Amino acid sequence: MEEGETGLLLQSNKELLSSGYSIHEYSEEIKKIKSALTWVFLDQSNLWRAGLSWSLFFILTIGVPLVSHFMFACLTCDTMHQRPFDALVQVSLSLFATLSFVSLSSFARKYGIRKFLFLDKLYEDSEKVQQGYTEQLHRSMKILSSFVLPSFIAESIYKIWWFSSGGTQIPYLYNAALSNIFVCILLISSWLYRISISFLVCVLFRLICSLQILRLEEFAQVFEKQSDVSSIMIEHLRIRRNLRVISHRFRVFILSTLILVTISQFLALLLITEPSSTVNIFTAGELAVILHSHLLVHFLLLIT
Repeated sequence: MEEGETGLLLQSNKELLSSGYSIHEYSEEIKKIKSALTWVFLDQSNLWRAGLSWSLFFILTIGVPLVSHFMFACLTCDTMHQRPFDALVQVSLSLFATLSFVSLSSFARKYGIRKFLFLDKLYEDSEKVQQGYTEQLHRSMKILSSFVLPSFIAESIYKIWWFSSGGTQIPYLYNAALSNIFVCILLISSWLYRISISFLVCVLFRLICSLQILRLEEFAQVFEKQSDVSSIMIEHLRIRRNLRVISHRFRVFILSTLILVTISQFLALLLITEPSSTVNIFTAGELAVILHSHLLVHFLLLIT
C-alpha cells in the first residue's frame, strides 16, 4: 500500500508542478493525516500494524471499560463516589468507538488513505481547489483537537479527583497510590482513544465533503463563463459520481450514529428521571460529558 501511494504521488508531481501547487505543502498535510491515524493506532498498512491496531482496540474499547465497570462500581462508597450511570457511559462510548473503528478499518482496507480522501485525482482539479483542500486538510486536525480536548480535559479532571479523593473506598492491589495512578492513567487513555476515534470519522467525512463543495463552487464559476457543453457535462458527471460514492460509503455510519445517539439520549433520560436516582455533578458528570460528545458527533455530521 505504501509503495503504491508513493508511486501515485511521484506520478502526479508533474501535474502539480504545472499548476503551481506546492508538493511539499501537500505532502506535509498527508503526513499529518497519517500521523493522526497512527496516533490512534488505525494505521493498518501491514500485518503487524493491523494486529497492533486490533489488539489495542479490544483492550481499550472492550477490555478496560469492562474491567473498570465491575471492579470500580464502588457500590459501598459514599454518594459522591458512586457511579450509578457508569454502565450507560461505558456501553454507549464503546459502541460509538466500535462503529467508528470498524468503518475506518473498512475504508483503509478497501481504498487506502489517498483514494479514500479523493487525493488520487486531486491533480485534475484547479489550483484554487487544490489549495482550498490543503487548507481543509490542515484545519481538520485542528477541528479534531477542538472536539476531543475539552472532553478529555473534563474526564481527566474527574478521574483524578475520583481516585485521589476516594481513599481506601476504591479497590486497589498491594499499594493504593500506585494502583490508583496506574488505573487512572489506563482509564483516561481508554477514554481518549474511544472519543478520538468517534470524532475522527466525522472530521474525515466533513473533510471529504469540503472537497466536493470546492469543486461545486469552481463548477459554478466555470458554468457561467464557459460555453463548451461537453466539458461542463463531464465535470458535472464527475462531481455527481463523487457525491454518490461518499453517500454510499458513509450512509451506514450516519444512520447507525443517528440510532445510537437517539437510544443513548433516551436511556439517559429514563435513568435520570427515576425517583431513586441521585443526580449531581459527581454521579452524572461523566454521563453529561459523553451525551454532549454524542450530540457533537451528530451535529458535526448534520452541518456537513
